[in-house]
Amino acid sequence: MIEAARSGDQEAAQALWRRCSVVARQVARRTAGSGIEADDLSQEALLRAVESFSSLRDPSALVNWLQVVVRRSAVRNARRVRLKRPLLSGGDDPAVLPSLEAPPDFQVDVRLLLGLLECLSEEERRCVWLRRGEGWRIEEIAEETALSISTIHRRVRTAERRLTKWLRG
Repeated sequence: MIEAARSGDQEAAQALWRRCSVVARQVARRTAGSGIEADDLSQEALLRAVESFSSLRDPSALVNWLQVVVRRSAVRNARRVRLKRPLLSGGDDPAVLPSLEAPPDFQVDVRLLLGLLECLSEEERRCVWLRRGEGWRIEEIAEETALSISTIHRRVRTAERRLTKWLRG
């Protein structure tokens, strides 16, 4: 069926698309849960799969290959959503703090730290937050931000120095 679809057989291509759609939807629902997000994710992953279909070397590995494409797409999507969330600025609203039961001095410290993070450049803030706040590895940050590993090390180090200086001073 794969070879027929590659050679231009429209019926084979449609049958293959239907089969791949079922697999993609199942993997997306396992990864992202049920609902609209999983359906969107499966469609996005299918489009990526179609675009890179020529890279499939072994047609018998179609299902495994498609599962990898969908999982990677889910991870990218989750990261994209996480990165679009603004950092909390604290402000005067204690409801945005991590815990309403936190002692007042801790709430003040968190507000101070969040305010200081906002004083960093966007690139420094993003690198230090992904590294220290989200716990990402340097290699993951490099892949996500398209920055070199040495640049990420430099941004994190610079941001940490500034935060330390501001907190001490």
